[in-house]
Amino acid sequence: MTAHRIDESICRTRALEDYEISGAAPFPPIRIVSLTPTASELISILGGMDKIVGRDDHSNFPSGLDEKPALGSSIRKTINVKGVVNLHPDVVVTGGHISPDTLEKIKASGIPVVIVAGNCDVKGIINNVKLLSEVLDAEKKAGELIECVEGYANLVKVRTQNLSMEKKPRVYHECAFRRYKTTAACTSANEVITLAGGVNIAHDLVHGKSAVNGEWVNTNNPDIILSQISTMSPSTKWALEEKRDEILLRPELKGTNAVRNGRVYISHLSIRRGPRMVGYLLYLAKWFHPELFSDIDPAAVEKEILQKFYGLDMEEAWAYPEI
Repeated sequence: MTAHRIDESICRTRALEDYEISGAAPFPPIRIVSLTPTASELISILGGMDKIVGRDDHSNFPSGLDEKPALGSSIRKTINVKGVVNLHPDVVVTGGHISPDTLEKIKASGIPVVIVAGNCDVKGIINNVKLLSEVLDAEKKAGELIECVEGYANLVKVRTQNLSMEKKPRVYHECAFRRYKTTAACTSANEVITLAGGVNIAHDLVHGKSAVNGEWVNTNNPDIILSQISTMSPSTKWALEEKRDEILLRPELKGTNAVRNGRVYISHLSIRRGPRMVGYLLYLAKWFHPELFSDIDPAAVEKEILQKFYGLDMEEAWAYPEI
């Protein structure tokens, strides 16, 4: 497999193109259709859940969103445009997965559209919070949320920014839904690995997601392997441990440093999205550099965020193993 050096400026340019506002909505809107969990979660945190009159199939967190009418999936290209229009929303909020045809039909109906970017990296979260807080007139709550996200992100950055390459573990990240599908540059996974003080072994592959194989992973010999379980999976230690055991038992990976030293870590995919991503970042930082983050309890930070911004008190397992 041939490696390709990626121009990081291309990633930044694409990220800026992800944002769009089309049409003029009432300010603040009274009726919102949200077609991406990226936006649905933030709208709810910013006090707008009662304004959501329709959602995509994947917008089911926090609790209460699942009671809203489901209108299909942007990812699977099954959005019911007629259903969206019949709800008479003041604005439709969606993400980059929506098909161009569906987007144009919604715009043609005269409904204003707000397009948000991905929500799995610090910069994306902050930009989305700012954008949606302006739409919802919720700048005060947004300021508290941004302060929390930036505070933890800066804590990690300060502790990892001066590490030499020799002290940074080599990391293989495997997507939740397909064996040996990994993430290169221009992905949120790559950005978070880098911020946490690791080196993504797939960084120089063709940007985005790439298919590799066990031989490639073994040859590149990662010190750490990361993967996730689906948002539809139970957030239990058993579910996380089962996925970890599957990776540990792959014969083609038994010679890697990661498997030999037991440094295979699994998280629940839900904590990689939205403000809870800072908890995921802290898990990575502690897995990569336990000596630098011995005073940090990522599970406690997850709980703090859920209580403060979601109003939830949840005792569930989001990552395994914890150290």
